[in-house]
Amino acid sequence: MQKSQIQRFVEMTPAVVAIDETYDAAISTSTELTFDTSTTLIEVSAIDKTILLKWGTDNAVTTDFDEVISLNTTRQFLIPIDITNKKLFTAANFIEQTTTAILAVVEK
Repeated sequence: MQKSQIQRFVEMTPAVVAIDETYDAAISTSTELTFDTSTTLIEVSAIDKTILLKWGTDNAVTTDFDEVISLNTTRQFLIPIDITNKKLFTAANFIEQTTTAILAVVEK
């Protein structure tokens, strides 16, 4: 990978109020969140169990996902560009690694 292709992201809270929040204490199957059109960053917390994220509208499954949010952690993600239409993804799907996972997402 060339140096110009490396992206660095420093975790910090943006100086904006949350656009939308989701808290799901019963995530079990692939749960889709459609983002607000102004969303450029999401902050995802996996409470008690690991959560798997898949960008776009395809279901997340334990054999097909794009990101891992380890249990009891919070990660921030810039919304990536969908290569099929050259626009930011408008949704993401989340699934628990094991039962009783709690998902919290903040859109910025």
